[in-house]
Amino acid sequence: MANQTGKIQNFIDKNIIEYFLNYWESLPKEDNGLRYSASTNCEQEWNAKLKEKLQKLIDPYFKVKVTHALIFSDYLPGGIHSDGYIDQPESSELAYTFLIPLSCNYEQSATIIFNETSEKAITYNKATGLGNNGVCAYEQAALPKEKKLKKDFLNYYLPHLTLDTLPFSLNTVLYWEVGSAIYWPRKNYHTSAWFPAKNINRKALVILTNVKNKF
Repeated sequence: MANQTGKIQNFIDKNIIEYFLNYWESLPKEDNGLRYSASTNCEQEWNAKLKEKLQKLIDPYFKVKVTHALIFSDYLPGGIHSDGYIDQPESSELAYTFLIPLSCNYEQSATIIFNETSEKAITYNKATGLGNNGVCAYEQAALPKEKKLKKDFLNYYLPHLTLDTLPFSLNTVLYWEVGSAIYWPRKNYHTSAWFPAKNINRKALVILTNVKNKF
């Protein structure tokens, strides 16, 4: 499918934001060293109503199907990874990741999207100084030895990563806005831009989607 990235303004209203913030409070959470994360379990049959609610949010914009959703609250900026399959290829083609900020008190919060891709979920956290913190279930990989992004970009957006250079080319920088959705292809590598660790309040809903089967 088309390699699209972008932002949908006013994707959800204040009532829906409040709904998901309250839902977050009710969910069991895991701390992966960079964020607290909670699966919504929308892919389970017993939670079909939530999946339907998420699908109705996506339908006006893309003809894709919701496969998984989570809510997270991060307290440290994360590393470079793709949102691909974990063990085995999925039954339908990967589509988009949607990230919808529910609360954010740092105006420069952003997600950086690269042009390089991986259908399998890969993380470079160990290779960039984050160790096992972050997306631990993903396969760890070594960074290729290429130079594409300049040092001034790395210093501005990614000072939390241990990098002299980065072997990826920039697609776009998507800035967060509460209630709006940013989106990118699941296979594209991406990462959080730096944000301060003190007095931070960032929560977001993430929806993973696949291409709808034709038959």
